[in-house]
Amino acid sequence: MNDNLTFFKNKKILVIGLGKTGVSVINKISPIVHSVTGIDNNPNINLSSNFSISGSKGESNVKIILGEDVNRKKELLNDIDLIIISPGVPSEIPLIKYSQEMKIPIWSEVELAWNMMTKEERKNTIAVTGTNGKTTVVSLIGKILQNAGMTVQICGNIGNPVIDTINNSKYNTVRVIEVSSFQLERVYKFAPHISIILNITSDHIDRHLTIDNYTELKFKLFSCMSCGDFAIFNIDDERISKRLEVEDYHKRSQVNVINYGFYYKEGANLWYENNNIFYRIKSSRGRIDIKKIFLQGNHNISNIMASVAAVKLFNVSDGNIENTLKKFKPLYHRLEYLGVTDEIRCFNDSKSTNPDSAIKALSNFDKEVTLIMGGMDKNMNFETLIPFLNQKVNNLIIIGEVKLKIFNMVKKYRHDYKVYMCQTLEDAVEKGFKTTSHGEVLLLSPACASMDMFKDYRERGERFKYLVKKRKSRQ
Repeated sequence: MNDNLTFFKNKKILVIGLGKTGVSVINKISPIVHSVTGIDNNPNINLSSNFSISGSKGESNVKIILGEDVNRKKELLNDIDLIIISPGVPSEIPLIKYSQEMKIPIWSEVELAWNMMTKEERKNTIAVTGTNGKTTVVSLIGKILQNAGMTVQICGNIGNPVIDTINNSKYNTVRVIEVSSFQLERVYKFAPHISIILNITSDHIDRHLTIDNYTELKFKLFSCMSCGDFAIFNIDDERISKRLEVEDYHKRSQVNVINYGFYYKEGANLWYENNNIFYRIKSSRGRIDIKKIFLQGNHNISNIMASVAAVKLFNVSDGNIENTLKKFKPLYHRLEYLGVTDEIRCFNDSKSTNPDSAIKALSNFDKEVTLIMGGMDKNMNFETLIPFLNQKVNNLIIIGEVKLKIFNMVKKYRHDYKVYMCQTLEDAVEKGFKTTSHGEVLLLSPACASMDMFKDYRERGERFKYLVKKRKSRQ
C-alpha cells in the first residue's frame, strides 16, 4: 500500500449517489477503509451486480441504503469521517447541510482519486475544463499521446471515473482528465501538472445560480498549482481574459503560463494563420499544418491549439501531431454529418447543451438552416443566440420544457424566419423535412440539456439519427 492510501485505512466513508461514479468509488475504497455506507434516493436502482466488494477479513464492510428520504437521515452521519459525493448530487440536500454543520469533509470523486495517487502519478496528469469542447480536447490529446507511443488513460467526466484508473495503471501512465464544474465544487488539493481552460459561457446556472459562481468554479482547477506546473488559457475568451487581467498565475506561484488565441497577439504562445498553427512553447518553435483534417470550424481550431499546447510539453513531434489530426474525426453527436436525405443535408449536434455550443454549430453554415432546439431549462440566457438565428436560420423548431420561454424571447425581436413549436422530437423532425428547402440544412443543435425528454444527449442524438435514417429508408 502506498503512503497515500494509509490515510484511508481506519476511515468510515459515506458515499452519496450510486450511479457509475459512486459504485466505482465503493469498489475501489472498500478494501482499504474501515467501512463504507452507500446511499441513493432512488429506491428502485438496480445494484445487484455492480459491486465487487469485501472487507480485509473476507466479509463485506459495505452497507447500501436506498430510499426517497435517505438524504434527510442525519443519523447516517454518526461516526462518518469522510463523505464522497457524486457529481449529480446537489449541495442543497439536507444531509450535506448537516455534514457541513458537523464539519465532516466532503470530497468529489476526483479529489478522492487525487489523494490516492502517488507523487509520480500526479506529475503525469493533464486536466481540461471549460463549457464546451472538453471531450473533443481530452480525446484528441489522448490520441496524439497514444500515437506517440505513450500509455494513456482518458478519464473523468468523459465517462470513465478517475478512481477506476488508480492501481490499474503503469507508473508512467499519462492521465488526461475531463473535469466538469460539478466535480470542481468539491476539490481542495487537486492540482494537475498541466491544466487547460477552454472557454466559459452560460451553463448550469440552475445549479450554480450566477455566471460569476460558475466562473469561480472553473478557475478552481488552477487554485492549487505550484512551481513547475503549466496553466493553459484561451485568451480569446472574454471571461478568461478578464480573470487573467487581475490574477497573474506566473507571479503568484511560478506557474508556467501558456496562452493561445486565434489571431497572433502579444503574449500568445499559439495562434492560427493560413491553415497552420504556430507555436512557441518553452524553447520549442514550430508550426502544425491543419489543411487536411476532419475537424472543422473556428471552435475546433481553438480546440486543436489547446491540444497542441499540452502535447508539446511531452515533446511530441510535429509529424506525430499532424498525422493524428489527419485521422481524427469529430466525435458522435458533435456536428456529426448524417448525409443527405430528401436532398437535405442533416447534422446531429445533440451534444449542444448550451447557447454557445449552438452558436458555434450555426457559424458553420450560411442562411440555410432549419434548426431544432430546446430541451430542459437550466435557467440560461438564450438572447445571445438572437443575432445568429437572424443570420443563419430559415426555420426554427422548438421542443422541450423550454419551448415557450424561447418562443416568447424570439417574439420580442424582429426576425425573418418561421417559428414552430412541437411536442416531440419525432414531430420536430417531420416538420423539419416539410419546411426545409432542397439543398439546405436540417440541424439538431438543442442549446439545452436533454433530461426532460431523454436519458442524456446521447439518447437524444441516437433518436434523431434513427429518425433521419428511417426517413431516408422510405425514399
